[in-house]
Amino acid sequence: MPKYLAAALQHWERYSAHALAARTVAATLAKGTANHLHVLSVYDYPALPTGYLPTELASRQQEERRRRTDTLMVHKLDAYVAPLRAEGVEVTPILRVGNPRDLIVQVATTLKADLVILGSHSKRGLLDIALGGTAQQVSKSAPCVVVLVSPSRREAVESRVDNV
Repeated sequence: MPKYLAAALQHWERYSAHALAARTVAATLAKGTANHLHVLSVYDYPALPTGYLPTELASRQQEERRRRTDTLMVHKLDAYVAPLRAEGVEVTPILRVGNPRDLIVQVATTLKADLVILGSHSKRGLLDIALGGTAQQVSKSAPCVVVLVSPSRREAVESRVDNV
């Protein structure tokens, strides 16, 4: 039975239209084949300017911020997978901290995933053009097929309006 991995990269306020489009495709595939879906969300900790704080206080502040971030990300991932569960899809949520390019490939390898579903967009900065974006890097390095999903124009516009 195939294993599917949907990767939902984090935005701090809400998931992007690309992550939501990937969720829709993953749900359709999982329901159509009665397969279990693994949903990976990758995030990083916000930087804490600590130059003006004593070392011990800065360390406590950083640890508290990381704890709050971890708690927030658990809640966000729960909210992201809730519609999948409501549709009867069996889901295993996976949270990781770090570089999404590396972690998506690592988790896909560990799970022996047959398919990775990843939201992709065409906004690219100079660094992405030189090195390739996350989707491009994952496509090159993943041990399985990678399906890149983009939202419809309407979904993308609605997402931008919601994020304002």
